[in-house]
Amino acid sequence: MKIGFFDSGLGGLTVLKEAIENEGLNEEIYYLGDTKNTPYGTKEESFVKEVIEDNIKYLVDIGCNPIVIACNTATCLSVNELREKYKDIVIIGTEPAVKVAADAHMNKRILVLATSITVRQEKLLNLVENLHIKNEVDLVAADKLVRFAESIDCNERGQEVEEYIKDILKEYDLKEYSHIVLGCTHFPLFVQNFKNVINEICPEANIDIVDGAKGISKNLMNYINILKKEDEVVNKNVIKVITTKESEAFEIRAKQILNEHNLKFEYKLQ
Repeated sequence: MKIGFFDSGLGGLTVLKEAIENEGLNEEIYYLGDTKNTPYGTKEESFVKEVIEDNIKYLVDIGCNPIVIACNTATCLSVNELREKYKDIVIIGTEPAVKVAADAHMNKRILVLATSITVRQEKLLNLVENLHIKNEVDLVAADKLVRFAESIDCNERGQEVEEYIKDILKEYDLKEYSHIVLGCTHFPLFVQNFKNVINEICPEANIDIVDGAKGISKNLMNYINILKKEDEVVNKNVIKVITTKESEAFEIRAKQILNEHNLKFEYKLQ
């Protein structure tokens, strides 16, 4: 069974890591990172939808099923159309873990950080509306975190990252918040930076930082168990990484994120 993962860049590796390390994903994996067009969040929506469709078609054509759209922006823009187009393919989308926060927010506020496209899309707005927490949620664009995550020297830029996070959070009284929802798959790479900043600017705050990786991974494993044939041979932890543009930074960062899990990487251009 071939499992496809797609993201604008390397953020989806946080979902893949969760699936492998904590949910037991043990299949032949194809990870497609659109290094040519990342980041999506600040680009024209019509252009982004076009490249998303091209990339998902690539994964379908090589036989991937299920396919995880491990990108909140791509999910917001295209998941419904893609499911309509590929009715025989299980397409698993990504959405901010707002429900997780809503179920436990204890009458406090929730701060949702995502890309510019995601925070203005109806999919997220409808999610908040349907949970009846519209007046308790603040939606904030944090596009620069995507660029930090994709940079080759990301691990050396902690102070710069934290200054950016401070700039985002300074407008909010953090004592009033129970959760910060990381609504982009790149953002979990900076959980410790968020904790450092919160501890510095408001140490009395009691905030949980949540993302959607665990829920997505569990959903993926449920579908794999449904689709897998009893006599199917498992090709354990073979990962083929496909990029749309050569990127040394992507390769280095991918290995850092996955900790070189004895996984095999095959970098190919789309």
